[in-house]
Amino acid sequence: MDRILARWVGIVAAWPLSTLLVIGVITALLGQVSVTQFRMNSNLSELIRQDAPWKDDFESFKSRFPQLVDTAVVVVSGTSMQGVEDTSKSIHQRLLARSDVFSDVYSPMTDPFFRDNAFLMMDLDALESMVDRLAEAQPMLTRVAEDPSLRSVFSLVRDALENEADTGFDRVLRILADSAESLLAGDKAPVRWADEFFDSGEKRIVGLIILRGKVDYADTLPNALVMKNLRSELAAVTVPEDIDVAVTGEIALSHEEIKAAQDGVRIAGFISLGVLLVILGIGIRSVRIIGATFAMIGIGIVWTTGYALLTVGEFNTMSIIFLVMFFGLGVSSAVHFSLRFREAMRQEHLALKPALERAGATVGKAILLCAVTTAIGFMGFAPTDYKGLGDLGIISAGGMIVALILTFTLLPAVFVLVGAPGRGQDAQMASGDLAVKWLSDRRTPILAGVSLLAMVAAVVGTRMYFDYSVLALRDPDSESMRTLALLQEEEIVTDYTLSILTRDEEETRNLDRLLDLSTVGKVTTPFDYVPSEQEDKLFLLEDAQAILLSALEPGISSTAPTLSELEEGFELFKKALQQNSLADSELDHARVRLLERAARIKPILLEEWQSIVITGLVQELEWLRRAIAADEIQFGDLPESLRNRIVSADGEYLSMALPALDISDVSELSRFIEEVRAEVPIATGRPVVEWGVGNVVVDSFIWALAFAIIGIGTVLTIFLRRALTPILVLIPLALTALFTVAVAVLIDMPLNMANILVIPLIFGLGVDNGIHVVERFRRSGAVSELMHSSTPLAVVLSTLTTIGTFAALTLSPHQGTASIGYLLTLAVTLLLVFTLFVLPLLLSFQTDKPRDETLSAA
Repeated sequence: MDRILARWVGIVAAWPLSTLLVIGVITALLGQVSVTQFRMNSNLSELIRQDAPWKDDFESFKSRFPQLVDTAVVVVSGTSMQGVEDTSKSIHQRLLARSDVFSDVYSPMTDPFFRDNAFLMMDLDALESMVDRLAEAQPMLTRVAEDPSLRSVFSLVRDALENEADTGFDRVLRILADSAESLLAGDKAPVRWADEFFDSGEKRIVGLIILRGKVDYADTLPNALVMKNLRSELAAVTVPEDIDVAVTGEIALSHEEIKAAQDGVRIAGFISLGVLLVILGIGIRSVRIIGATFAMIGIGIVWTTGYALLTVGEFNTMSIIFLVMFFGLGVSSAVHFSLRFREAMRQEHLALKPALERAGATVGKAILLCAVTTAIGFMGFAPTDYKGLGDLGIISAGGMIVALILTFTLLPAVFVLVGAPGRGQDAQMASGDLAVKWLSDRRTPILAGVSLLAMVAAVVGTRMYFDYSVLALRDPDSESMRTLALLQEEEIVTDYTLSILTRDEEETRNLDRLLDLSTVGKVTTPFDYVPSEQEDKLFLLEDAQAILLSALEPGISSTAPTLSELEEGFELFKKALQQNSLADSELDHARVRLLERAARIKPILLEEWQSIVITGLVQELEWLRRAIAADEIQFGDLPESLRNRIVSADGEYLSMALPALDISDVSELSRFIEEVRAEVPIATGRPVVEWGVGNVVVDSFIWALAFAIIGIGTVLTIFLRRALTPILVLIPLALTALFTVAVAVLIDMPLNMANILVIPLIFGLGVDNGIHVVERFRRSGAVSELMHSSTPLAVVLSTLTTIGTFAALTLSPHQGTASIGYLLTLAVTLLLVFTLFVLPLLLSFQTDKPRDETLSAA
């Protein structure tokens, strides 16, 4: 094999221009494919091959309630009920008008049914408090009902000041003072009378607008059109300062995740290039080698992209990561070949072409073996049901073969044309030699200590768990995630609700049995939307009608006042405020505050002030007449817009089961899912899908890890022709895996849907360094000669470039990609230490063996 590789490099060196021409043609063709056929499949549901009962249950639910799946949720929130309600109405109307983009737009807060039946929807205690507030407001409501103008309000205030003030007079003074202050500040927004009736205090009011939109999975950002238009419509709405508007839901969550993944790859790519340039510049100090290496990376990216599109047909949010990983992995073979080439010229004093052939003969087989074993490590994902990683495996395996081909074609051709590399620095690591010598003298206790630490790491590693929630992959500081957290905090929506379909009312009501399970906190059925305790509530409303009769059915109706009549009433109003103090200090303070503001209002502003105070109150009076006369609600009275979301077209009822456990603990979440599905096997929803997908991913992980270990071990045994040597190569990999998992446990970084690939990759990527070290040791026969060769420097430089590439991934806003970066950076760093110091210690036990084990016999 050595002679074959040396002969191949010699042929390339003899025909450099022809070689580069062929490479150029291939690059142009694959570049054309990359540009014209590039496709990013952003459909996250297709990352897993799903063929299981839990998937069928979800598809059944989805077919019956498609409007509940793949939605965006506009969340309008604030402490003002009317502010939330008015803003929701404005947004709802704008979205309904955009049927070209949005569909199934649903806003329960703006549905007249819920507003007109608000009293029956309240808890009984809340309704009693509401009736009390209305009773306090009865004098003002009656005055305004009889005379809907400021004239009646001025008269009410005068009467209260000159006589004994009724309960609730402080509220009247406050409303008038606040509205006067707004008027003087140029704010003409009407008084929010709904807030006065529905006194929520500081409790946050939340309104939801749920919608679907047109999705284009052929686009790299399939929900871009929906999100762009949604943002545009929201920006066109005038939102009060005390109201917040945000977007969440699966559309927003997946859009932000995909965008974060793409941005992360872009950021990591640029940073990786910079890191490579710095490391190679410091470590090699040869412009020709660095230039050739970067040329190889650029061409390799084009070839790998074209290969991926011709084989897999597309990239996904997982497989796109390899375009960054190639920066580090592709450099490894280039560095080993280039440094061995320079070593042959400088230390063995060979001419350029013979030096290239010597590099091919001595490190060529190791580079070939590294490419094969790494490709095997990646290919372990291909046959699994985790399609996202399967595609990554196929693309990455092809990328390693691309790097191998370019190492033995592009690099020799370039070096022939540009000449020998500069002098650079000595390709030795004397400090490493001294360190290994020091360690070798104490190898038995050191290896015993490492073994003890490995056992401790194994024990710690047993606490590792797999977080199958896709939320673990998303940026917790993004708008959609922060908004989702708000909804969960307010117990309005949770991503961990189980959906249950039942055929009839009896079966539906029987779901209350789930409350006997310790894992279930609440069960909501369609019949829960029918208000409870209606008889008691209707009795209360009858009393309220009697109390408010004069306001609901005023005995007189005054004509609207003229401006002069308003001015006359205003002057009497101010005079009464000035001349009548109140015994209650807080009430009198409110009187003084109102007087100070009223004194600054010019008569010409009275009609505007009247509009601010009266307009909203007249509207609320109209609503009050409808709401207080509500009748008993039956299930059939629920609005169609709601019934379509809780009863399917074929009459099946949709119920929800909510967990009672801390579902941030995936073991508790799994217990909740398993217990509910044991009772109701068709229970489905996002948690079940993630749970099922999680099982698929874990199975894929086990298969990929087994495939990597067995496949790599087999190849090493075949190539190295001894049973013990492959074991020595695998020992640093096993140590790295153990320590990586242990550290991840200590820093509370669980395995997730993305970073679970790290452990199999440790064996696929990490074997390279071990192969180079073992191969060089077998040729030299002594650890000291190994440490004085170009191999340790090449191992350090190639590993540092890989570390730099993976460290760049940690800056990705995509949490899954970032976690891959963290764990791989840790793993490769540990691997460097174990390969350069532990592996030579293990090899030192073989120094007394014959030196005829070279690979040149191949």
